[in-house]
Amino acid sequence: MATLNDQRIQYENKLKDLLSALGSGTGSNSGSGGTILDSRLSIINFVKAKLDEIVPEGEGVTFKLSDSPNISDPYNLLINAHLDEATKDVILGAPLSVLVPIKDSVTTGTPFASGSLQGYVSLPNDFLRLSQFKMADWERIVEIPITPTDTLYKSQSNEFLRGGTAKPVAVLSWRNNSGTVVRILEYYSVLNTHNVERLFYHVEKTAEDFISVNPNLLPSLAWMCAGKIMQILGLQIPMQMAMEQVKLSYLNL
Repeated sequence: MATLNDQRIQYENKLKDLLSALGSGTGSNSGSGGTILDSRLSIINFVKAKLDEIVPEGEGVTFKLSDSPNISDPYNLLINAHLDEATKDVILGAPLSVLVPIKDSVTTGTPFASGSLQGYVSLPNDFLRLSQFKMADWERIVEIPITPTDTLYKSQSNEFLRGGTAKPVAVLSWRNNSGTVVRILEYYSVLNTHNVERLFYHVEKTAEDFISVNPNLLPSLAWMCAGKIMQILGLQIPMQMAMEQVKLSYLNL
């Protein structure tokens, strides 16, 4: 059976071949001359520190920290390639109370029909996750929308069972607008007005942009990315350890 060190060498060789094929290896998150920007490199080094914590003792593997932002380090390349995916997972999985959202400028919803007390709001193209949604008539905020596959959705067609101002319901769905399919948030129901009081949401971000506004989630992101790296290396137990640390990091916020 191959040791972890053997696997490391195999992956480094594959990554070096990949880097050679890519030339300088620069990308949207790299600077000029085949380098990773300092703000991103600091996060990569933090991931390496977490990887060192969960690698079994005695295997002789060390994820050395980088003094210079050089992506010729195969582990820099590997972590860099999965860092934004890990960021997206954190945005989707972290408690809403610890994530900093952005505000949409929408002020009015669209009734499904003239005189209808139900309607929808078109969501921005960069929408990833809902943070808070409230119509002006509602007594409470909706943070977690349902989907059309939810059994509760069928009740929204029944005037006696659908959501109202005291217990509103929001549904994350799709709508065909003049041949263009757009993502929408259906709302059930309003009383007098279709005015939107607030729509806060989260977008997909690069790791460095995300951490710049959510610095408290750096450990969560580092553990999430470390888990992905362990999964790639075929190390199931260390991967599970990393994901447990992600959960613990959320609890400690």
